[in-house]
Amino acid sequence: MKLRRGFTVLEVLVAMSILVVTLIAIYQSFSTSLFILNSTQNLWRAITGSQNELLRWERSLNAPVSLAQGEIAEEEDPLFGFAWEREIEDTEPLPGIIIRRVYYRLKWNEAGSEYSYDAELYVKPSDPR
Repeated sequence: MKLRRGFTVLEVLVAMSILVVTLIAIYQSFSTSLFILNSTQNLWRAITGSQNELLRWERSLNAPVSLAQGEIAEEEDPLFGFAWEREIEDTEPLPGIIIRRVYYRLKWNEAGSEYSYDAELYVKPSDPR
């Protein structure tokens, strides 16, 4: 009987099957990681953009009562493609105490779903009712 060296077809098929299953698992984890990274980046941009906008309103001495919305259309803006809503209103949490509430929401679409980040700030109005 001759001494045969090498692998049988069955051994090669089993090895290839194990390799394919391993590569599919690695690909899925990589694509999931990319999706999570992109989602996290958009959420981080929304958080920093909202906080910057609220700081701007906090520093303004007279934030008038208003309601506004729009989209960020400047391509060089890090929030390009985001939509925003801003509501400034006076509230009276306790009788005789008037506080101005600045509410800001950023919305964006990602992978066919709409996401949003809401933030609000309370300031003392310069012109109480």
